[in-house]
Amino acid sequence: MLRAIVVAALFGLAVVGPVHASSAAPALDTSRPIAAQVQRIHADLADHKTYSELSQGDRAQIVNALSRISGRLGDDAVLSSLHPTAQVEVVNDQELVNTLLAKARADSRLVCRREQLTGSNRTQTVCMTVAERAAARERSMEAMRKTGLSQPENRP
Repeated sequence: MLRAIVVAALFGLAVVGPVHASSAAPALDTSRPIAAQVQRIHADLADHKTYSELSQGDRAQIVNALSRISGRLGDDAVLSSLHPTAQVEVVNDQELVNTLLAKARADSRLVCRREQLTGSNRTQTVCMTVAERAAARERSMEAMRKTGLSQPENRP
């Protein structure tokens, strides 16, 4: 029985592992043609769904970095054909884009929990993104700070 459970767990890891690894792939890869990747990222930014957790400042940084990369590489150029200084600048812009998009992707992940809502004995499934949960936690902590209930000396 234990052997069957271990085999099932290993099989599950074998199936989930490649799926998780492919979702962590960088959004921008300068070793492949850049034009299609830039268009895809611009389309994802424009739909306001894929990277909805990005701030306007982060969006502007991504758009500026993509335009600098496109200007240096063009549509067909490869990274190795550039001057070493330009290569460093392109790689730095690529890292900026990939970092900001990976952070937004992680913040946009939907997490569902079974929670018992106030005033009810039934549990319900509550789904929120990671960023929404963090914002709700911050709002509740701020409310506790404002009311003064978070200090032990103010408690009845």
